[in-house]
Amino acid sequence: MHQPPLRRPLLTIAIAAACGTVLAPFPSIALAQNASADDAETGQQLDTVTIYGTLPSRYEGRYADTALRIPKDIAEVPRTIDVIPEQFLLDQQAREMADAFRLSPNMVVGDGFGGSREHTLIRGFNRNDNIYRNGVPSGNASRVDPATIDNVQIIKGPVADIGRMSPGGIVNIETKQPQFQREHSVSTTFDEHGQRRGVIDLTGPVGDSQNLAYRITGAAEDSDTFRDTTVDRQFLSSSLLWQGDSGVRIGLNHEYTRDRREVDRGLITVPTGASRREIADVPFDTRYDGDIPNERDSEVHLFELDVTIPLANPAWEIDNKLFYSRETSEDIKAEVASVGPDSGLPDDVLARRVINNRDQEIVHRFARSQLIGEIDTAIPMRLATGVEYREYNQEWKNFSGNIQAGGTVSNPDSFSLVNDIGTPSRAQFSDASIKSYGVFSATEFSLTDTLTLDLGLRYERFENDYHNENLLTGVTTDLDSGRMNKLTKGLGLVWETTPGLNLYISYADTFEPQNIFFGDQRVIEQNPSEGRQVEAGMKWRSADNRYFITGAIFDIREDNVVEFVNGEPVPTGGITSKGAEVSVAANPIDGFNVRGGVGVLDAEIDSDNDATDGNRPRNVPKTTASLWASYEFQNPESALRGLGIGSGITYASNRYGDNTHSFELGDYTILDTGLWYYLPVGNGNRLRFDLGVKNVTDEEYIVASGGNTRISVGNPRTFFGGIRFEF
Repeated sequence: MHQPPLRRPLLTIAIAAACGTVLAPFPSIALAQNASADDAETGQQLDTVTIYGTLPSRYEGRYADTALRIPKDIAEVPRTIDVIPEQFLLDQQAREMADAFRLSPNMVVGDGFGGSREHTLIRGFNRNDNIYRNGVPSGNASRVDPATIDNVQIIKGPVADIGRMSPGGIVNIETKQPQFQREHSVSTTFDEHGQRRGVIDLTGPVGDSQNLAYRITGAAEDSDTFRDTTVDRQFLSSSLLWQGDSGVRIGLNHEYTRDRREVDRGLITVPTGASRREIADVPFDTRYDGDIPNERDSEVHLFELDVTIPLANPAWEIDNKLFYSRETSEDIKAEVASVGPDSGLPDDVLARRVINNRDQEIVHRFARSQLIGEIDTAIPMRLATGVEYREYNQEWKNFSGNIQAGGTVSNPDSFSLVNDIGTPSRAQFSDASIKSYGVFSATEFSLTDTLTLDLGLRYERFENDYHNENLLTGVTTDLDSGRMNKLTKGLGLVWETTPGLNLYISYADTFEPQNIFFGDQRVIEQNPSEGRQVEAGMKWRSADNRYFITGAIFDIREDNVVEFVNGEPVPTGGITSKGAEVSVAANPIDGFNVRGGVGVLDAEIDSDNDATDGNRPRNVPKTTASLWASYEFQNPESALRGLGIGSGITYASNRYGDNTHSFELGDYTILDTGLWYYLPVGNGNRLRFDLGVKNVTDEEYIVASGGNTRISVGNPRTFFGGIRFEF
């Protein structure tokens, strides 16, 4: 079975081709050092080659480098990993990460605090903190700016050497890194509802250096949406990469994000009797926050340091990472607390209140040191082992105004809400933290030329602390979970049955501490939830590399999940999730690319609570599917060279809006289409023009439910455009 090197090249012709740049003679450091004097004397010069096309397979990713301890082709990994490259997001004109998430089978987005943060459900498990960045839990509560994305890696199921994570999986965002080939681009996108966004991306060597490279990526957005909400976002990422002649690599990155957007709670549901509800029959642009200022303002500073040191044996290196992020935010919003009979009011009358979170600060610290290498024995091994430290601290003040009755479901503005947050009925200060220390190892054994065994282990020690103060009464509560330990284990077997066809089976378990943000000692004192997954599948790549197909079946269970039953937190049982999924990335002929997937899922709550036992978890569909195909004319003699057209469809079956199944969200089928044109400008420069339509059929659909009064709606038919200059 093919084993890739520990480190991938910094520069490849494929990367340059993907960007349509000019390939001029630019030897790597190693080649420059080994060039002979004879070559210099001959004066031999390669011709400059201008490439206007893109990668032959523009929608396929082969590696998930930062998500794996041991870098390898994902075809040789005994679990499902979907890699969505930047080119796919560019062709689809992705505005937010949610546009990428829906492309993976058995994955949908959640409410995300009114659309202000990333929130995913993977294989039926609902977590809003499963977003990683370059292999590190991001820890932030804001949106990820797409400008920084090189590719999105969706890792399904638990990973034993990561340890603490959702049993459904994680999303790892691999950010753009400095390159030693100059690549510059400036772009802008816009749509009919008021999106206005600009991005700049610059990378290359510092001066004429062959050791030091930089990357600067910036974005600015001042946008409106069809629901008359606004987005005001600025983003700047600055990176340096130094590579010494001995192979030492040092990478330094700082990111700054300022994100101001309205917390859009969407529509509401109304009671229909017999404990049933339905989504209010109102226009999809109906707002329920009145004239109250409705905004979340967040600021994030992020620092990342990577130091890789090769050892005397070239097969070994020490990889070190330090990560620090600090997010500050405030928000104010008016929310519907209940409707009509829910609060003893006449039918359709709203009960609303103003809520304010102030002085919120989230600090995340992460450190890792790991030894990576190969052992050439009777059974060759590749090993990554090391230690990690993770600390997450969040503090905030929460204020709630008084309940205000008035306005109706169909005419909420018939009553003027009062901003009474200065005289709150509830005021709390909370400070929560989670600290953990982990020792891990991931080992790959090459049992034969065609059989590989993967083992993963992690021992983690963690503790939770919580402090709460009632700012109105002065009463304080301090909770401490005490120190707890957990060992997670994983095993995977990959068999290359024939060249290009791999079969695999794997097992892994995981855990998660109980949620400390409720501030309930009875919750914190519960043992952690525990998850495990068994997965079997196949990965096939055609001999000409034009087709890559993966398929998997899986069985996941999470135990010791705490629910509130009659007001008491009880470890009622858990969630089971069984399903299958198939994905394909294909390039049947030059210029024609296809990516699609289908997932089926049987997720069920296993609970002592009769109201939810046997039900499917909220927001989880039984079936998801997506397909995107594009064709770009690439014949240099054709008058249509550089013209591309793409179209895609996304489907999700019916979902429930809560765990008691009191209302449904319905299914949706969304059709998108677009075209683009590359226009050569000068020597190797080019312009790209984009035009397209999202939700061509103008379907009204529900994205997700955050509760009875928080129903996120999808965008209507939207015409968009874009211009990108690459130089």
